[in-house]
Amino acid sequence: MRVFITGGTGFVGGYILYELQRRGHEVVVLVRPGSEHKLPVNFSGETVTGDVFSFKMPAGCDAVIHLIGILRQSKRKGITFERLHFQATKSVTDIAFSAGVKRFLLMSANGAKPEGTPYQSTKYMAEECVKSKGFEWTIFRPSILFGDPDFPSRQVGKTEFCTTLLNQMIQPRIPAPMFHPGLNVKQAGKFKLQPVHVMDVARGIVASLTNERSAGKIYHVGGAGEFTWREIVDIIAQVVGKKKWKAPVPVWGVKFIAALFSWLPSFPITRDQVTMLMEGNICDDEEFWRDFWGEPVVFSVENLGFLRS
Repeated sequence: MRVFITGGTGFVGGYILYELQRRGHEVVVLVRPGSEHKLPVNFSGETVTGDVFSFKMPAGCDAVIHLIGILRQSKRKGITFERLHFQATKSVTDIAFSAGVKRFLLMSANGAKPEGTPYQSTKYMAEECVKSKGFEWTIFRPSILFGDPDFPSRQVGKTEFCTTLLNQMIQPRIPAPMFHPGLNVKQAGKFKLQPVHVMDVARGIVASLTNERSAGKIYHVGGAGEFTWREIVDIIAQVVGKKKWKAPVPVWGVKFIAALFSWLPSFPITRDQVTMLMEGNICDDEEFWRDFWGEPVVFSVENLGFLRS
């Protein structure tokens, strides 16, 4: 198939491009000016220069894979969830539909819902936009993603959950915060996540291009097993040979501090991110693994070796 991709220079995008080329698809990537160096070193497809609000859909594209998303806003730079999740999706779907594209794949997020944080609600709005256009659509809602952020482009600087956690909470010489609701310290760090390897998500997305069962479905995608926040911190610390001290922290205090300082790019967490963490991030992913294949990559010390580089 001839596949057009947005967000191909990002963390997930590199894995998607790798998998598309491995499976023999013809690939066209939308690339912002100056971002060409972020493509995989062995990328052999075509590029279209532009952004999601101003580009021309290449002729003959059978499908679009839309990956663009952000984890935090910078309103002073015009980088908002409303613009990058919803308005960008509306622009891409409008252009794709007008060009006669039939198949549209969207990477959303587990927890997307109409009444949630701005991150969650704009992800949901993007999903509704895709569903309303008349495409043969498939939507993917992955849990927390992990995997080597430098694969396969070997370009340092892409955002990845475990790498961020290592740099911001494991390596610093302060206890790792174990968030808990109210005054119940026994619940500190007990909320659960279901980390899924980015390659598992990429393989599922690419496989869905030719999987007729996947049309019109929303797939929740989780990894092998559920882990508490405490367990995740311990596993990452073990990878780099550290024994990390941990301290219970009431979530209301973190939210208060985050509300004051999260506008700073260097501040590690926002109020909404704390809210979403405390909700947990697990899912029923049986349908995803049934419609596609295999065993998920386990979140383990053995599979986090990239953190040592």
